[in-house]
Formats: sequence, structure tokens, C-alpha cells
Amino acid sequence: MTDGMRESHSRLHEAFDDLLRLYRLLERENELLRGQLRRHPVGEMQIRETEREMAPLRHKVPPATPEQLIALISAHVE
Repeated sequence: MTDGMRESHSRLHEAFDDLLRLYRLLERENELLRGQLRRHPVGEMQIRETEREMAPLRHKVPPATPEQLIALISAHVE
């Protein structure tokens, strides 16, 4: 592996780590907001409605496996 490839690989890993951190922050924010909504009478209904609206979107995007993510990162290095 050349130095340029190592540097590119390192930047991809850093970008992936940044995206993962952002995703975890969004998950945490989502849980906090859900907790606040549940304290109100209509909050649970709003959560269920949002989940119904999101369901078709979730089915369009298959979950990525760790192997797929590693393959994706490796493809950009070569």
C-alpha cells in the first residue's frame, strides 16, 4: 500500500467515524425527544404517526452489514 493510499484510507476511516458519531448523537436526540413527547397526552400518537410515515422509507434502504461497509471503504482505497 502506498503512502497516498494509506492517507486516503485513513481519511475514509475518519469520515466514517465522524458519521458514526453524528448518527449516535441523532439517536440520542431522538430518544430524548421521544421521552419528552411521551409526557404529553398526544405525544405517543405523534410518535406512532411518525413511525408509520417512516416505515416505507426504512424498507427502501436495506441495512448495511459491517462487511458491506468494509468493502465500501476498501473499494475507495484501491
